[in-house]
Amino acid sequence: MQDQVLEKIKHIVAEDLDLDLAYDSLDETVPLFEGGLALDSVILVELISFIEKRFAIELGDEVLNMETFHNLQSVSRVVREHLERQPA
Repeated sequence: MQDQVLEKIKHIVAEDLDLDLAYDSLDETVPLFEGGLALDSVILVELISFIEKRFAIELGDEVLNMETFHNLQSVSRVVREHLERQPA
């Protein structure tokens, strides 16, 4: 499940957000903000919206922080935790 979630998030970043980033060039360990992809708050809100729609989850206030959105791996981990808590 880990790889599937990460791959879907990478597709969101590459295809759904207007960032002009190629899927193949995305490194899941690169910071999303300063010193990395340099996302801004508007793009972050769009990313959260796409993630919630694509995975049918709602990210609560407790995970909307810089630690969660440090890089694509940390985002993937939080999404997986939400999915694992959902009833089958």
